[in-house]
Amino acid sequence: MGFTLRRSLPSITGLLALLLIIGVAAVVFAGAPVWFPAAFAIFFIGLQYAINPLIIQWLVPASVIDHDGTRYLTDHPVGELVARRCRDAGIPLVKLGIVDDGNPNAFTFGRTPSDARMWITRGLLERLDDRELDAVVSHEVGHVKHWDFAVMTLAAVVPMVLYLVFLVSRGNRRAAYVAIGAYVAYLISYFTLLALSRAREYAADHWSAECTHDGDALASALVKIAYGMGQVHAEREAQAKALAKSGRRSSALGQSFRSRSMNVMGIFDQREAEALSAAFASGIDPTRAVAAMRWELVNPWGRTLEKLSSHPLVARRIAALEDVPGAEPKTWSTLKATATVSPAEQASLWSSYWTQLTIAVAPWAVLLLAVIGGVLQSVFSIGLAVAVSGGLFLWKQRMRYPTTAFSAVDEVTSLLERVDAGPVAGIGVNVKGKIIGRGMPGYVLSPDLVVQDSSGFVPLLYSQPLPLWGSIFALFKADKYFGQEVMAQGWYRRLPGPAVELRSVIAADGTQTKTYTWTTRYFASGLVLLVGLIVMAAGLAGA
Repeated sequence: MGFTLRRSLPSITGLLALLLIIGVAAVVFAGAPVWFPAAFAIFFIGLQYAINPLIIQWLVPASVIDHDGTRYLTDHPVGELVARRCRDAGIPLVKLGIVDDGNPNAFTFGRTPSDARMWITRGLLERLDDRELDAVVSHEVGHVKHWDFAVMTLAAVVPMVLYLVFLVSRGNRRAAYVAIGAYVAYLISYFTLLALSRAREYAADHWSAECTHDGDALASALVKIAYGMGQVHAEREAQAKALAKSGRRSSALGQSFRSRSMNVMGIFDQREAEALSAAFASGIDPTRAVAAMRWELVNPWGRTLEKLSSHPLVARRIAALEDVPGAEPKTWSTLKATATVSPAEQASLWSSYWTQLTIAVAPWAVLLLAVIGGVLQSVFSIGLAVAVSGGLFLWKQRMRYPTTAFSAVDEVTSLLERVDAGPVAGIGVNVKGKIIGRGMPGYVLSPDLVVQDSSGFVPLLYSQPLPLWGSIFALFKADKYFGQEVMAQGWYRRLPGPAVELRSVIAADGTQTKTYTWTTRYFASGLVLLVGLIVMAAGLAGA
């Protein structure tokens, strides 16, 4: 059994079993036609296959590099790399597009290998060396070779069908248990789908390492992309910009090694010293890369957030590459091995994790337990539950959005050293640098920005109370920041990647934007508390 199938089989089996069980239950207990599950599965498969590539190509415009069937008509090294790896995989040359965005990334999409597209951002070409670029290209070709977009499209039908069974069954008293089972199965299938996606990522990594025989190159590329590290090379930047303008439009560090960092990592043996030198040579500060991996390996939020993500954590991807014979990432395996903390620090991280998790769910838990426990039998008890919930909501917002002590950040990659960071408790920061692109590279509806300084880059998450607000910003204002030096204030989090949720951003030309999600949440929490107190008072008055 091949590596890809071994990784994917548990998830695929689980999805099919869920679909079969709930489909049979819907037929037997809810009176649905026998063809019901299959019909909707075929409908969704056909619809997604027909329109998804066209929608993506429209929303993420790129300059397409022509080819003659054997080679791409460009002198840029990426053309030869993609052509060679397509030949290695036994697939036709993919449609190659260059997205004019400074955020480094690459992705594939399409219907079949003969219809595949590979979109590569300008930022990826600027930031990666030839070895790293080859590793990323091979990874993306691996997705095409393994038919991953087809597999994931098919698999995504299962949660859709299960949710549809829930909607159809919930109004039928005879099928109440079917509805409950369908919804539970829907939730399970959603997490199973994410597990399948992570398995396909591991498989693409495996293929890349087998092709290049260079696990260190892929590991280094992952560190640069996921952690926002590495430098832009001037020569590569000029080549990438020229390439981005040359094709057809598809549609609308100077680092210092501080003794302080040596203390964090401990005393290095000869292998570790060599690994550090290799990392420095590729433009990466290894101490901060290790700090980023340390968070993934020791902070409980890392494992939790990975279960909610379509991609595995970088540290675990590097560990998986160690199983590829002849391509083991020696440099990055050595560095990963230093990503540890003391037992006391580990205990502190677990304590913080449970505290934050409790505060995050407590407001909703109070209301749920009140309803289940039947305490909402009087006006006063209703008000009490609402008031307690409102108070807990306020506590949660104070932890999530502290409004004092916004610390200046000299280098954005220094944020990676915060092993205590997580998705709930915000860390107030002021960052400065140049906006290089969108959070989702090239996507015209992506309101998030990416800020870069001499050390690396970090996404700036734009969040407003109304989703339409974000779309309007993305379409009409986000590009005004591109290429400008900015000062941004917000809250640093690990999600699991590093990111700053914006409070405000101001550019050198005076362009300014503020977000109001944080104020809206404070206001809504206070309103819940006030309503609860009013209802309590009404209950006492009527007693």
